[in-house]
Amino acid sequence: MDLINTISEGALKLMFNLNGWNLSKPYVVNGVAYFKPDFYDNKHVIGTGRRGIIYALGDTRVEYAGRVFDSVAALIEFNGLNALNKFEEWVFHEEKEWVITIDGSEWLYTFTTLDKLPRSKTLRC
Repeated sequence: MDLINTISEGALKLMFNLNGWNLSKPYVVNGVAYFKPDFYDNKHVIGTGRRGIIYALGDTRVEYAGRVFDSVAALIEFNGLNALNKFEEWVFHEEKEWVITIDGSEWLYTFTTLDKLPRSKTLRC
């Protein structure tokens, strides 16, 4: 676990709670939650606040073992879950972002890693 893209499920929930968000449906394998937005489909909601939501948006191009994939799901389907053990070998050429919005149209904030998760109160969410 690198604590920016991967973290235990309990710790991820705690991080969200401490920042005023409710965690919903993280991608978890063997107790490890993958926070990187590329692990999620577009528009997947990972968190909600009083008024705001956090969802994945964008495109993914990732290279692993000499092949380029257009999604993490395709990479895992081709290489199996064992590829997760070599996450540090993945090369992202294009990455999704987490988008925070109140009404689904106006972006308030975007980020990609857990260390950039903002407090919901800061964004009035």
